[in-house]
This record gives sequence, structure tokens and C-alpha cells, in this order.
Amino acid sequence: MTDENTDTIDCQNKSETVRKHFKLNWWMLAAIILVASILSCVLAMVFNNYSLWSDRKFSNKIDKAIEKATAWVHDNEEDILRVKNAALIKMLQDCITLYPEGNFDVIHDKFMATPVKPACWKALIDPNFPIQKWELNQTIKNECIDNKWILYAMAPDKAGITPEQMEFLLPDKWNYWQLTHQLWALIHLRKIKPEMDNEELIEHLCNRITHKLTFEMTVADSYFQKIAFVLYAGCPEKIRRRWIERVIKNQGTDGGWNDRWLCFESIEHRKRPVFNKQPPSDQHATIQALWLLCQTKYRYPEHFGLN
Repeated sequence: MTDENTDTIDCQNKSETVRKHFKLNWWMLAAIILVASILSCVLAMVFNNYSLWSDRKFSNKIDKAIEKATAWVHDNEEDILRVKNAALIKMLQDCITLYPEGNFDVIHDKFMATPVKPACWKALIDPNFPIQKWELNQTIKNECIDNKWILYAMAPDKAGITPEQMEFLLPDKWNYWQLTHQLWALIHLRKIKPEMDNEELIEHLCNRITHKLTFEMTVADSYFQKIAFVLYAGCPEKIRRRWIERVIKNQGTDGGWNDRWLCFESIEHRKRPVFNKQPPSDQHATIQALWLLCQTKYRYPEHFGLN
């Protein structure tokens, strides 16, 4: 064999060796990326779902968080009353029963004494508030679907619409904010018409919500709402203490919360990260977070190691 042929074979062998090495390196890189991704997912799951604080630390942290959040609510009383969000006042009303020291009675009483349009929303807070049938049904007609549900739940015998027309009792149709609002309305309906017996549906919705919380990293407004509503439904056993720890950890220096975690907002609101300035605390996120903390400490202390 000539030297020229030998050189050609050597080049071919070297080229084949390079290709094999390239393939091997590519597969090694892919394997490393895969392992790193799996490890990241595992660590994220652990971070989101397993308690990192002792009972004593958790107790101290929740006490301080409630104290700071209470101060925020009182500092922003004027703005809360200006917005006139009946659902938030309802949450503060429940806080009053759980935590009288919070002194939220003033906000509650001022709201109930102030004219609100439509006035029927006050029945969310006071079931004995006189509802005008025509106003209720006009409000139902003009509202979005999840507000239709809660309006119906406030006075089902006066509502000129059925649960079937609103697809209110479907167990798996609704997601995001509508899922939690469906649960919220069912809890109120349970108090007004317990004979409808929607316990199985309520538990199913709680299971759907807590399944989402298991994988949810963004500790923002919708995160607080999911936890608060499941607790209000009477299902503390479905809530992991770690989720509440993360809520406390995300409290702002001013004592409030907003709809931002790192560069992420509630997934229901925005699909992409945002990099603008951190927004100030707001009443919607703060009152929901405060309410879930009050339920944790005063309604279900034994379940969360607060005895």
C-alpha cells in the first residue's frame, strides 16, 4: 500500500474518531442537562412543599407577620374604604371573629354605613341585609361569570338565574381565578342553603386548588387566595405549612403584600416575567394574606403546630 493511501485511511480514521467523540460529548451534555433539570425540579418541589421552620420559629414569625399586616391595614384604612371591595371587607369581618385585637370593626362599620352601589353587595357581609330582587338580578346580568356565582349564592331564592345556566356546579370546567371564586361562592351558598349539599363538590375543588399549589412557585396574590379559600372551606388538612411559611417570607418591609414574587406575577395575570420596579403593597393581596394567617393561627392552630 502506498504512503498516499495510508495517509487517506489515517485521515478517515481520525475523522471517524472525531465524529464519535462529538456524538459522545453531545450525549454527555444532554444527560447532564437532563439530570440538572430533574434535580432542579426536585429541589423546587422540596423548597415549595416541606416546612423549613421549627414550630417555635413558625409561631414567632406568624405573630410578627399578623402584627405588621394589621398595622398596614389600619394605615391604609381610607384607601380600603374608598375602593369598597365587599369581598375584602368580608375577609376582615372573619378576621374580627378570629382576632378581635386587630380592631377591624371600625373599617367594617364604616363600610356598612356608607352607601354602596349596587347595595346588594352588602348582603355578602350581612346575610340579613335587605336585598331588592330587581337590583340583584340587574347586577347579576351586568357582572362577569364569577361575580354572578357569588351574587346568586347571596340570595338564591331571589336570583333569576340557575346554577346550570351559569355552569356553576361543574367540577372541572373552571381554572385560575374562576376556580377559586367558584369555591368562594359555594362556601357562601353552603351557609345560605345547606340543603343543596355541595360538600363533595367543595372538597373536589379544594383538591384541585391544592394540587396546583404543590407545583406553584410564584408567591403572589393568587397564591394567597388559594390558601385562604381552602382554609375557609374547612379543609386545613389539605394545606401544607410550608406554603404559609412562604407567604410570611414574602411579606414586604411595610407589612403588606403585592402581586409580585421576584420577577413573576400571578400566572393568571401575566405569562411572562416582568422586570420593572417592585410594585407597592396593595389591599387585595395584603388582606387575603392577613386573613389566611389569622385562619392559620386562630382557627386551626393545632393543625399547624401552633398549640
